[in-house]
Parts: sequence; structure tokens; C-alpha cells
Amino acid sequence: MDNLQNLRWFLGANSGKGFASLYEGFCRGDGDFLRVIKGGPGCGKSTFMRRIGEAAERCGMEVEYILCSGDPASLDGVYLPALGLGYCDGTAPHIMDPECFGASGDYLDLGGFCDTMRLRERALELERLTLSYRRRYARAYSLLRAAANASPAASGAYLSEADRAAAAKRALAMAGRELPRAKKSTPRGHVAKRFLGGASCMGRVFLTGTLPLLCPRLYRLENQLGLGSVFIEAMAEQALARGLDVTLCPSWLEPERFEALAIPELGLGFVADSGDGAALPVCRRCLHLDSLPDAASDRSARKKYRAEARLASELTGLAVNSLAQAKRLHDELEAVYLPYVDFNALDEACAKELKRLKLK
Repeated sequence: MDNLQNLRWFLGANSGKGFASLYEGFCRGDGDFLRVIKGGPGCGKSTFMRRIGEAAERCGMEVEYILCSGDPASLDGVYLPALGLGYCDGTAPHIMDPECFGASGDYLDLGGFCDTMRLRERALELERLTLSYRRRYARAYSLLRAAANASPAASGAYLSEADRAAAAKRALAMAGRELPRAKKSTPRGHVAKRFLGGASCMGRVFLTGTLPLLCPRLYRLENQLGLGSVFIEAMAEQALARGLDVTLCPSWLEPERFEALAIPELGLGFVADSGDGAALPVCRRCLHLDSLPDAASDRSARKKYRAEARLASELTGLAVNSLAQAKRLHDELEAVYLPYVDFNALDEACAKELKRLKLK
């Protein structure tokens, strides 16, 4: 818990409901200031933010990195808690604006380093590539919607109210053992929401190293049928009622469900295992929730939901292929922009920003 200098999260996910966003909760705490970065593809937004984060790390600061859901090798945001300062890519699909310009944020236009007057000679090419990669995303979202409907974990189709009640009861019992007692004078805890992974051009991505930094005591929850999410929601409510701050991680495929919970003050966490191939961190023990539903003891039902899980996996794989195609087209798009960007001026702007922050 003493070396939290490089936390990585996602604030967006390619999901069964299209692009799912948590950006509205980024850098919105009391006293926070958000610099919203604007600029086209290839204009250096990710590189600019990475340099800010790396400079802060060299100064011994904690840094929160927000990875791009479409291309996890790229950054969409960086937050420096010690300075109450955040930077975020404010372009589509996560268009951002300061809540109050000048008081809680402002704009940083990196598009000004691109010679758009000369770039107009490539207008038809830019429009063709933009339309093509957006079509690949639309295709991916269609496939992910089908995957979410097929997945027993995402749909909860095999769960009864009695099954959900049993999982919530397990959470309540664990809360009695693991959480401090509630006091009438204790204010309710706060919730932060972050994604831990999802479907991307690089395949099924999961930030394996993030939870162990926050939660040395980590429990794995069986979630093939969706009860891991029920357990997490119930445990989170118990923690909040006891005045503990929590980080809730929605499921990337079905954002209304949850795949992880961190209670940093206690170093306690829970992660749901849906059996979708995610590289989960090492956990101290597993809570066997898949044995609770009546469907688990029905041979015919088991055969059906296992077949549906395989179908969901196949559909997700096809969506990943479409996202990879979109990434290749986006790379082509960036290649068109690059010759028109003044990178020397961009480097000077970054150096000026680092100097202003006293990080250089």
C-alpha cells in the first residue's frame, strides 16, 4: 500500500451496449482541476499525457493512468492526486468538458499544432478512413450485444430470486467477519467506478496487476452464472454503510453488473471469474458461488449454459477481430495526419507544461 505510483484503469469499455463510459466521474473531486485535451488522430494526445505521468512518477508522485479501451497501448487520461490535476482526451467517443471552465478545468488544444489548411488536400482520404474504422466499431458492438445476450454470466438468465438472495446472504456473512461495525455517526463511504479490462484490438484484456496493489487480500468469486456480481453489489453496500470508500468495477460486457470490488482502506478485494479467459490475479481463496443456483444441479441446464458460454466466447472473438481491423484503419488515418503535425512545437508545449507543474 506504500508504493501506489502506477495504477492503471479503464474508464471506457467496448460492451454489449456499445461504448460504455465512466468518464463523467474522472477528476471530479473537491479541488480537482481537469485539463481536457482536444486534437485529431496522431496529434500527440497520448504521448503528451504519458510524459506528464512519467515526469510525476520520477518526482515520487502517485499516478493514475487511464488506458484507451480500443487500444490499451494508448492513454486516454492521467491523474495526479497530489496536485488534484487530471488530463483527459476529450474527443469522441468520450467527449469531455470542464464542469466550470476556469474553476474546475480548461482546454488544451493540441490540434493547433496540425496544419489543417494543408491537410484539407487529403479530405476525401480522411473521410473514407474515418467512415471505415467507425463501421468496424459498429460491427464489433453488434457482435458484443449478441455475446452479452448469450453469456449466462452477463445475462443472469439462469438465476432465480432465491439464488440471488443466497449470494447476498453469503456477502452479508463475510461483511460481518471482514468489515468494521457500522456506527450511527459514521458518514456513508464514497464510490469510484473503474473498468479493469474488456475487449480490445489486443484481445480480451484484464489489468491483472491493479487490484493486488490496492488489495493484498483478494478473493476470487465464481461467476459463470452471474452470482459474483450479486455478491459484489451486496458487499459494496455493506462497506459503504460502514463508512468505507470503495472502487466498483463494472463488467465490461454488461456494465450494469460488476466484476470486481476494492476496499483499499482494508486492503480487501473481490474479483469475479466468469471463465472468459481473463488473466486474473492470484487470490488467497475462492468463494464457490456457482454451486448455489438450482441450474447447477440440473444436467440439462448445465449443458445449455455451458454451450451458451462457448457461443458468447466465439462472438467476443469475432468482435475482437473487428476491433483489430478498426485499429489498423485508425493507424492508417494517423499516418495521413502525421506529416502535417509540428512535433517540435508539440515537444516545446509539453516541456512548458512540465515546467509549469514543476515536474522538470
